[in-house]
Amino acid sequence: MTVRVTSTGQTSFVKQVKVGTPVRRVTSGAFTIDNLGGVDTTSKQDGSVLVYNASTTKFEATTTLDKQLINGGNF
Repeated sequence: MTVRVTSTGQTSFVKQVKVGTPVRRVTSGAFTIDNLGGVDTTSKQDGSVLVYNASTTKFEATTTLDKQLINGGNF
């Protein structure tokens, strides 16, 4: 990291800030939800949702909701 600062009296001017090498191109590659860390989609099927599992510390694909509290509001 390079920072160049010049000063005139009580005023400082930042002339240049350079951090590392800029990335010229980024390609999407093979990014899918299956490749995300902390997500287990091995049991995914049509209609699955991702539910956090505290014992595995991952979001897992499931069609069963058994620990959710759904509040429909007041009417």
